[in-house]
Amino acid sequence: MTSKIRSLAIFACFFLIVTFGLSAQSPRELRFETEVSGTLQGDEQWFSVRPAQTGFVIVETTSDIDTFLEAYDAFENYIGSDDDGGDDYNARLQIYAEAGKTYLFKLRGWGEDDVGPYTIQAGFKVIPPAMELRFGASFPGNLRAGDEQWFSVRPPASGYVVVETSGNLDTYLEAHDSSYNFIDGDDDGGEDLNARVEIFTHAGQTYLFLLKAYDEEESGAYRIWASFEPIPPDTDYNTDRSRAVPISLGEGVTGYFRSESETRWYRYDVTRSGALFVFQTRGNLDTVMTLYDSQGNTIEEDDDSGEGGNALLSLRLNPGTVYIEVREYSGQQGRFSVHAEIR
Repeated sequence: MTSKIRSLAIFACFFLIVTFGLSAQSPRELRFETEVSGTLQGDEQWFSVRPAQTGFVIVETTSDIDTFLEAYDAFENYIGSDDDGGDDYNARLQIYAEAGKTYLFKLRGWGEDDVGPYTIQAGFKVIPPAMELRFGASFPGNLRAGDEQWFSVRPPASGYVVVETSGNLDTYLEAHDSSYNFIDGDDDGGEDLNARVEIFTHAGQTYLFLLKAYDEEESGAYRIWASFEPIPPDTDYNTDRSRAVPISLGEGVTGYFRSESETRWYRYDVTRSGALFVFQTRGNLDTVMTLYDSQGNTIEEDDDSGEGGNALLSLRLNPGTVYIEVREYSGQQGRFSVHAEIR
């Protein structure tokens, strides 16, 4: 009896593994602008799309349940996902798709209780040609309701590209790489309701920027321009404690991360006792700061006590030299600044 139960358990596990493996290999085809109906019962359901031309494929659901979508290529490499990008709690996922290639979409309910009927539909959107933005020049334009406009930049060296708008229109900007992979987006980072995006770029690569009105029903005139700031050539030497850069009270020192696992070192000479010293980073990166004494012993460490993922250490120190190590928590590239002050 025991051997039979064991055999049945092994067969059941084998059946589940085979069934799960076939779910992605036998997807249901989605034809553009044709709704497909189904029912989610706590399972995962797969669909495939094969565009005839290169552009954006948009897959979305209509239902009374909270749906979740994931996109993969034909080899099941993950591309992206969405939870509530559609109406109410429905999923809506847009991906860049190349002509003649198959893309897979996995649909499930967000939670165990999200079960019920749904419809799913795929749409296609042609990518308009991108207008080249020349650094230092301003370009006028006009957005109609629901309009999207693309721009491109090609930096001459590694550094920082800033694209921003001006005008009375509430604009939204997205930055993408040359394969239309999302990098960053912004709504009101510029003046008033204008958008401003700053990204780290590599030499000789093309970057794309999508501009649209924040409210799809709005329209109006705007101006857009791009600027470029190269990384100074002498910013890589303070990668260990022996080459720590000295910092002074009230002055920010700019640092750069060009690759993952990099660290930057700084030095501060404490000349008074009893004061409350504050060391912090500023910028858009999630930084970690570690403070050491002159013998290399850890005094204190911090990750997110500052604003927006920045590090902040506040403590009283004895006279002497302290060393500050800064690293990026998630391995992103970009710039930051280190500050020291007394409070």
